[in-house]
Amino acid sequence: MTEPEVLCGYTEEVSMARFVYISIGGGVACIGCICNLILLYLFTFRQLANSPPQLYPAILAFLDTLLCFFFLMIFVVDVNMIYNKSEYLFLLFHRYIIMTFCTAKLVQFLIPYLLMLGTLERYTWIDNKHNKMALLQPKYRPFTLGGLLLGAIMLRVPSAMALTVTQFPKCADFFRTLAESTLYMVYDVYGIACLQTFCPFLCLTVLNFVIVSKLAKIDAAQCPTKEMKGSPTKRKRSRVLSSLRISKLQITSTVRNAIYTMVAIVSTYLISNSLHILLTLLEVTKASVLVDEHDPYKASLLYTLLGDAVSLLYMVSSAVRILIYTYCNPAIRYQLFSFLGLRYERKDSDQSKIIIASPLLIEGQLSNSV
Repeated sequence: MTEPEVLCGYTEEVSMARFVYISIGGGVACIGCICNLILLYLFTFRQLANSPPQLYPAILAFLDTLLCFFFLMIFVVDVNMIYNKSEYLFLLFHRYIIMTFCTAKLVQFLIPYLLMLGTLERYTWIDNKHNKMALLQPKYRPFTLGGLLLGAIMLRVPSAMALTVTQFPKCADFFRTLAESTLYMVYDVYGIACLQTFCPFLCLTVLNFVIVSKLAKIDAAQCPTKEMKGSPTKRKRSRVLSSLRISKLQITSTVRNAIYTMVAIVSTYLISNSLHILLTLLEVTKASVLVDEHDPYKASLLYTLLGDAVSLLYMVSSAVRILIYTYCNPAIRYQLFSFLGLRYERKDSDQSKIIIASPLLIEGQLSNSV
């Protein structure tokens, strides 16, 4: 028996509510592009006071800029062209969507692995293995990044080659006469989803847990005996607080703040990825709730909402990184305020007052102080 001919392409419903929240997300994405470009400038052209190496944060800021930009090019344009019935946008969108979509998927693949490199690097600072891991040494970092990029491209090439824009000339709805389709759905759903979603989630969760546990042990070992005296409540409170700070006797405040910042950034990614895992599981199991009951080539409302939520969470987590850096790292906060021409009252404990040292000196201090 032959399968019935598909007359119209796959589509999603665009209600007024969806148009509004995607448009608001577009505004956040614009702000995110600007903020991440500022971060990229600070990490690249400003020398932060006694700060650890900023190569990974700089690359992450660049990827975050691209992610926010692609949100505008894909989701905002897609929703606007359907809601406003713009045939010009519809045709323009399907001219650039293949290249844009493939590049966006590549960026989305690279971000968690770059977070893993940054997290692993910071873990070595507190685990006295800074000189033992060659991939994290300054002279090897470009090769590490190059290998990561090459591997990601090789993994994404099959999907990119199989992705095409299919025409449906017999469809009565003009906005369903063109649609994206792929030949390697199984590869995308099972292979790439595992490498991009599940593996980074597990690795980053374990690394964050190990880092917090390690910091707690460091702080407990350095905690004065008199602080352990007192009621059981105070001792319990001391243990809880020890997991949230790093002893100043072990590492410098700049390294401590860099670790805080990476832990916070990874935490926002894990929150975003949690919902993505749920959506991926539904896609892998081909759940019927993802398909409209009246049209098998139309996404259900639940599928549309989940997809939008995942994309919005990823975009927002990239857009708000500047807030995390500003809150967790006084050196970056000082440079940011200086860049914006704002006054910033520095405290005596603020490392932004420390005399700026060379990157090589910082590398040596990191390896000798932990």
